[in-house]
Amino acid sequence: MTQQATSDPFGMWREWVTRSEQQWNSFFNDVMATEEFGQSMGTLMDLYVNFTRSMGDSMARYLTALNIPTRHDVLAIGDRLSALEERLASIEDALRATAATSTGGPAGADLRPMPPRTRKPPRATN
Repeated sequence: MTQQATSDPFGMWREWVTRSEQQWNSFFNDVMATEEFGQSMGTLMDLYVNFTRSMGDSMARYLTALNIPTRHDVLAIGDRLSALEERLASIEDALRATAATSTGGPAGADLRPMPPRTRKPPRATN
């Protein structure tokens, strides 16, 4: 060892960490390249998906029994509300267009009635 290597303990430590990381990477790459690893990961994912589906179904039944809406119920109501708002907006647009054509004004014009004119012009003096 040189004088510089022994005087820099952190350099030795970084070198050891780098070598260890390379060895672990090599080991896990070899393990993950095997057919057995792929099969076991596939089995694990199947178990996870089935467990998640089972828990979701159980929770939905539980919430239904308690008369509490599920996430699906809330999302369905939101979708229906959005559809109603879109239909209402199209009806409002159609009413504005109909009113504008019947009054001769431009589409989208303000349809509020004008306030009554209560001021009288000044009288002309002779």
